[in-house]
Amino acid sequence: MDQRISRRDFLNATLLASGSVLLKSVSPQRLLAAQQSGAPTGVESQDDWTGYGGVGDYANSNGNTKEIMDAGHQIREGQFDSLPQNLVDTGEIYDCVVVGGGISGLAAALFFQRLSGKSSTCLVLDNHAIFGGEAKRNEFIVDGHRLISHQGSAFFPVPFPHSFIGRFYDSIGLKNPRLDYQTWASGSREMRLSTTPYGSNPTTNGFYFGAKFGQQPGMWLLDPWGRKLEGAPIPAQARADLLKWSQGDSRSKFRRPEYFGDDISRHLDTMTLEDHFVERYGISRETIRTYLSPVEGGGYGLGPDALSAYTDYAADTLHPMDDSDETGAQMFPGGNTGFARLITKRLLPDSIAGPHTLEAVCRNTVNFAALDQSGSPARIRLRSTAVWVKHEGDPAKSKFVTVAYARAGKVYRVKARTVVMAGGSWTTRHIVRDLPASHQEAYAQFYRSPCMVANVAVRNWRFLYKLGLTGCRWFEGVGNYMEVRK
Repeated sequence: MDQRISRRDFLNATLLASGSVLLKSVSPQRLLAAQQSGAPTGVESQDDWTGYGGVGDYANSNGNTKEIMDAGHQIREGQFDSLPQNLVDTGEIYDCVVVGGGISGLAAALFFQRLSGKSSTCLVLDNHAIFGGEAKRNEFIVDGHRLISHQGSAFFPVPFPHSFIGRFYDSIGLKNPRLDYQTWASGSREMRLSTTPYGSNPTTNGFYFGAKFGQQPGMWLLDPWGRKLEGAPIPAQARADLLKWSQGDSRSKFRRPEYFGDDISRHLDTMTLEDHFVERYGISRETIRTYLSPVEGGGYGLGPDALSAYTDYAADTLHPMDDSDETGAQMFPGGNTGFARLITKRLLPDSIAGPHTLEAVCRNTVNFAALDQSGSPARIRLRSTAVWVKHEGDPAKSKFVTVAYARAGKVYRVKARTVVMAGGSWTTRHIVRDLPASHQEAYAQFYRSPCMVANVAVRNWRFLYKLGLTGCRWFEGVGNYMEVRK
């Protein structure tokens, strides 16, 4: 792992699929070689930045591709601060335009149609090659087996019965949010597997220590927390610090936030997560940065030295859930793409082949031609980056909003009676041209950080099985953990 590797080679050589593991597979390098030789791989040729995207519906939308990145930079650099002379007016007028085709945008379109009537028209604009926003998946074929896994948004909690979320799940076709998972089919000794990549079983988890820790070859420490890190090749102080952290051993009387916006959460939001760990557990910054940064900051693209301390409690405060196997975290094969696909199928019944069942919607292919059909009350227009949103005249009296979007090198204009901004605040503050100063100031307080997720298909996981491991963590080189999941 000490050799230098380019982003292109790293992404191309690591099949973007999941923390899934296989009993056998095709080497990623063989797929890469086939792609470079012009042999059919099931996807369009990609640029160096975008890299290999797998096969299937999401092959050309593996994260923020170069096309997406370039369009975002053009907005940031002011290239759309005035509309071009060759603007194409489509002549379309919609009752509602939703900017952003992620789960929130798709849900907004569905609610709009339900509340305003099916005859009302709604257009969803999304800059990616497929709807879903952060909820996308990767697919690839390995020795004839189709593997599906999440790119970003991963799992969901089981909602309380008869709650708003519970009723919404039911309305889009998720009648039973407690999903059924595969069972152990091998004649070999069964190992307990998690339903998500984040729910490791402590007794079958291990730490790996390599050259950074003076281990050549490397060494495994099985059940590290159960063993209280005995045998780990780390300093005694680091061991003591990590045990304090893992056991929640506070040196001060700490109270968790009770609800969003209470005094505790606001206080936590005034300090970094690193400062909070030092204060709460009495552990060193070196321990945090060496062992905990990837764990605590991985999903944000930043480390504890920059993150708000509240991030460690926000999810549980906003969405408390039972962590039991029966009612805890649930996960579709492709992460929360399941929700995006269910909503889209409900909004546009012909958008995904087959019946409106959970299995069909998750497995069958998207009918892209059905997303943006003339005459349809609801439409989803992909590869369309919104660059200009502004009321016609005085916002208090205006009847229409102009929405301009860039697509394939041209800028188009539509009109809307209502607009829902369902994208990121870092973009909204640039493209809503008459955004109030108070909103501009509020949006300026939010920061965007990139996060690269590389899902690796391990060719052979028998070595883990023989060690008694279903998951592992390491503290050097690329990445930081792996988990076998159902």
